[in-house]
Amino acid sequence: MGCVYLIEPVVGVYAFSTFMTYPLLQQYVYRRLWLQLSRAPYPSERNNVPCVDNSTNLTSVHAEVQKEASLFLLYTELSFLFPSLLSSPLLVSYSDLWGRKATIVPPLLGNLFFALCSFAVSGLSLRLSFLLGAAFVGGLLGGPAALVGGCFAYVADRCERRGGEVSSEEADGGCRESDGGEDDGTDVIEDRYARGRTVRMAGLDVTLGLLSGLGSLCAGFFIHAAGFTWPFLTTALLHVANLGYVLGVLRESRSPRCTALSSSSLCFPSPSSSSSSSLSSSLSPKVGSARLPKRGMLIGQLQGVYQMFVSGTRRRNVGLMLAAFAFYKVSKLGGMSIFILYELNNPLCWSEVLIGYGSVLTTVIYLGSFAGVSVLSRCLRDTHVVLLGLLSVSTGLLMATFAKSTPAMFLVRAPLVLSNMPTAVLRSMMSKAVLSSEQGSVFACIAFVEMLSMGVALTLFNSTYAATVSWFSGFSFLLASCLAVIPALLIGVLMCFRLDVEEDMSTLTAEEDDIETDSGRETLMLPQRDSS
Repeated sequence: MGCVYLIEPVVGVYAFSTFMTYPLLQQYVYRRLWLQLSRAPYPSERNNVPCVDNSTNLTSVHAEVQKEASLFLLYTELSFLFPSLLSSPLLVSYSDLWGRKATIVPPLLGNLFFALCSFAVSGLSLRLSFLLGAAFVGGLLGGPAALVGGCFAYVADRCERRGGEVSSEEADGGCRESDGGEDDGTDVIEDRYARGRTVRMAGLDVTLGLLSGLGSLCAGFFIHAAGFTWPFLTTALLHVANLGYVLGVLRESRSPRCTALSSSSLCFPSPSSSSSSSLSSSLSPKVGSARLPKRGMLIGQLQGVYQMFVSGTRRRNVGLMLAAFAFYKVSKLGGMSIFILYELNNPLCWSEVLIGYGSVLTTVIYLGSFAGVSVLSRCLRDTHVVLLGLLSVSTGLLMATFAKSTPAMFLVRAPLVLSNMPTAVLRSMMSKAVLSSEQGSVFACIAFVEMLSMGVALTLFNSTYAATVSWFSGFSFLLASCLAVIPALLIGVLMCFRLDVEEDMSTLTAEEDDIETDSGRETLMLPQRDSS
């Protein structure tokens, strides 16, 4: 079912609707708490009007609203995080067996449910605590990590290389390689293949960034023109349209099937043949139970994830990359998650329109990062590109620490222009370090680590911001800038011990060819046993 392989519209519409919801939710919670704590309407015209008032009462209200809003948003994220930590890796890992759509659809349903609940809370003035339950249900269905992990695994499928060619003859943008020569052109083809996957994943990241910035901008104007209720309904309708595209238009990149990794426990022969009993005993000693295959699938997928970290140096490298990815996400997400609260506070006091403009400038980060990956990957190793991105993160957040005026806060986005490069490059490095049958497993690990990092970042930085806003509101940015040093040290370990993925590419290709040969031999032998 479906007719196109283009995954970018799914990511784009999802990013637009989701990042329209985030500033809507933050500003809606802020205004509701303002109304509850101050017993006065929220001041509608704060654009460039100093909210610095010498009144002790107003200053205390600002501080109290900032603290309560930060803590409520923290509780919302934690309600979403804990179920998502369990569901997102399972969904992405299972996509190796059931296809990538099995990972993409549930998060869209979760976001649709959250948007409808937000619409009800805003339109009917229900208690804010209903949002905590909606966030929990959204987390059970996977959340952004599951959807993004499934989409990146989809791209990895379309960029999959077998014997010097792309896995699919129907090239769909960005990953087709030229036939090249024989052995004399192998190194060039390998380099093109590696760079093609990196650039394609960076393109997916820039789609995510562009549409998220546009969504944030539209949120500011939408709030100014129509309040909060109709924007929440609009995001719900966008999720419905996205679901229609995935289910009716998008073509599956990996047809549901059993993988070679788990053939002994997942692939069960038909019991109709005369030799089914002997064959079943050789493949699985307990095939009789109808419930066993499902349990075997779960065990097989968990074993597949485990094998990535215990079988050789190449797999241990994935562990180092995951650790660097985790600390990078904690630093970047934690620092940038409090931008809106910081901009609403003294002395900036931004309006919803200025916040929208700031979000659009944040989009430049994704464009700059995509351009950086496209250009720098041609002349630098992946590890060097990651280090440049980490330097961009640290410098930009350090500048945000001391931004006390509107022009300075806008200029903070300039040093952050390359800060998203590590996301795409680290994902690509980990994807190239595993077999094609393990793409779902590695992206499941990435999804789990990303959700865990998000939870740690939001918990750490929202609580830190609530505790320090009264005496140094920029302290959280300073902390995030210092944390960016840790992933840089881990990447330095990879470089010092020459553990780069590219050196093991030939070993990886040979290992995958051996698996395919063994799997083909088993398939040819089955009819002979059946006929005897």
